[in-house]
Amino acid sequence: MKKKNIALLNTITSLILQVLTLINGFIIPRIILVYFGSEVNGLVSSLTKFLSYIALLEGGVTGVVMANLYKPLTDKDDNKLSSVINTTRRFYKKIAYIFLIYSLLLALLYPVIFKTHFSYSYVLWLTLILSITSFIQYCFSLTAKTLLNADKKVYIVSITQSIILIANIILSIVAISIYPSVHILKLLSAIIFLAQPIIFNYFVNKNYTLDQNAKDDPNLLKSRWDGFSVLIAGFIHTNTDVLLLTIFTNLNTVSVYSIYALVGSGLRTILSFLSNGIKPSIGQLYAKDKYEELNKRFDIYEYLNFFLVFLFFSVACLLIVPFVMIYTKNITDADYYQPIFGIIIMLAEGFYLIKNPHVDLAYAANKFKEIKIPCYIEAGINIIVSLILIKPLGLIGIAIGTLAAMIYRMIFHIWYTNKALIKRRPITFIKKMLSFGSFTTIGIIICKSLIPNVNYNLLNWLWHGIVYIIIFGILYLINSLLFYKDELKSIKEYLE
Repeated sequence: MKKKNIALLNTITSLILQVLTLINGFIIPRIILVYFGSEVNGLVSSLTKFLSYIALLEGGVTGVVMANLYKPLTDKDDNKLSSVINTTRRFYKKIAYIFLIYSLLLALLYPVIFKTHFSYSYVLWLTLILSITSFIQYCFSLTAKTLLNADKKVYIVSITQSIILIANIILSIVAISIYPSVHILKLLSAIIFLAQPIIFNYFVNKNYTLDQNAKDDPNLLKSRWDGFSVLIAGFIHTNTDVLLLTIFTNLNTVSVYSIYALVGSGLRTILSFLSNGIKPSIGQLYAKDKYEELNKRFDIYEYLNFFLVFLFFSVACLLIVPFVMIYTKNITDADYYQPIFGIIIMLAEGFYLIKNPHVDLAYAANKFKEIKIPCYIEAGINIIVSLILIKPLGLIGIAIGTLAAMIYRMIFHIWYTNKALIKRRPITFIKKMLSFGSFTTIGIIICKSLIPNVNYNLLNWLWHGIVYIIIFGILYLINSLLFYKDELKSIKEYLE
């Protein structure tokens, strides 16, 4: 298969996966809200975040491993490849066993530390069930998944996970109609997930000649602490808000946050198809020192990222509150009308994603050591600002903390790309921000003044969503024709 066709296949299958992930992410919480209420939804969200804290022990290994796989794959160095894979596999299995202990401790202590209306056994068993999926991932599938992704076989991962998600949605709907139980609902998801490592490892064994007796790479795990800062920053971004809300508020507020966060994480998931499809190519071009081709590929990536992030998040800022009100219709045990919080959290997610091409380039270049201090600063800004503002402002304070951290990290990466990776003046990024921002302002004025969304029902929301996407799409196309003809030409050449 031609390289262009592989990249296109990776992008398409990754997009399908992200759409299915988004659908799954909306259907399952809605089922929980309708059948069990906001407090159960808040409990599931809180427990899921606490269980994810085990990822801190990983210390950023996944990113470091990915960066260290590009060269042996490019050079077809089976011995080096085997060394990296064996080291990674053993490390992840240790994490899996530690995770078992952590999950048990969390199950025993959570219902004691955080008072809820649920029985001790209810919380304990739910915690253990929710932990199954992460254990399977660390023990059996994460190493194989990382190898496939690094070797531009993203389509194998995407297709496998897409089938699992479809099965999960179908079985969840059937199960809840037969016997409504959140424990059974989550247990079925865990059982379905068992198919993933079986399929991943089948393709790894089929496509690679790996020596199980190859010596470990002594330097690989040492360098993981440089990647740890990256893990911390991402972890703080996706998990700490729920921890702070669990401590300082209540599970109903956690539920409100989680529903708004569904929109941001859903859009982040969809847009990750672009990164998943292009990042392996960028990594291998950097490993081969092909900087001219890398710059051209980077132009395409940055332009497409701007177009899609501004398109989706401009519409999301206008429609997030109507969506949440429709999504939580007849759910009256929490106040889901939070317009200011909704807009700020969407802006934060937008700034988080707009820097993706620059972040991916730094990761692919294995520059974890060089960027670790800014990652820690980002995490610190997020936590400190959130702690200061959570009491007086609640959800809005949490969102402001996230937004401040995202703006800082974006500014750093734009500067770092030009300084240490490839010659790209920061003004190139700034011009894109200004041009897309200007057309966004025009779009918001048109939508708010001429086509406001005031009736909260599904058909009206869908109609406004389609119209808003068309309006912003036309405006960004005009912007592209005026200022980004070279990028459009490069995309055309790439697809031909």
